[in-house]
Amino acid sequence: MNLTAPDLMQLAVTARPTQGAIVAAAAQVFVELGYADARVEDILQRAGIARRTFYKYFRSKEDVLRTLYELGTSELVRAIGSAAAEASDPLDGIRFGLDVYLDAHVSSGPLMRVLIEQAMRMDSELAPLRRRFRDDLVHLMGDAVQHSTGQKHDPMLYLALISALESISLELCSTGAKKRDVARAKKVFHDLLSRVTGAKAP
Repeated sequence: MNLTAPDLMQLAVTARPTQGAIVAAAAQVFVELGYADARVEDILQRAGIARRTFYKYFRSKEDVLRTLYELGTSELVRAIGSAAAEASDPLDGIRFGLDVYLDAHVSSGPLMRVLIEQAMRMDSELAPLRRRFRDDLVHLMGDAVQHSTGQKHDPMLYLALISALESISLELCSTGAKKRDVARAKKVFHDLLSRVTGAKAP
């Protein structure tokens, strides 16, 4: 397995050049000004584009945020799924993939905080995407644990684990995560995963 924590803004640019450049500029604006205070005009200035170019790809700043969140979460699901498929023990792949997610707090922590906080709001346009993301993780984790231990758990168990992971994410984001903090978070989550699923510790 050769996965590293993605830089979300760089991922956006390389994935879709013009559209990605707008997304990357918006990400910088959201971090610097806060999502609530960010305006389309700020994104235009940062990206160096005309208004008509922006509206060719996006309807609003909410649309950009949704694209950014979907890009990051789909890449994470893909990375975790690939890691689980490649590992001799799928649960090791899940652990490795979630480590990649936690590593991203060092490279993209402020942006991740914006995305997580917005997604957790019940009235957010990101809420349905967050539910889909959590459902994808529940499926991946459930399959891996069943393959590794032979046990089939209530999906609510995995939702609880994912909620714990989100809480750890917000804690890392709010404290300005360093590598040692991420290493500590990995150990805590690995221990939690093993204890609640009955899986062997890594």
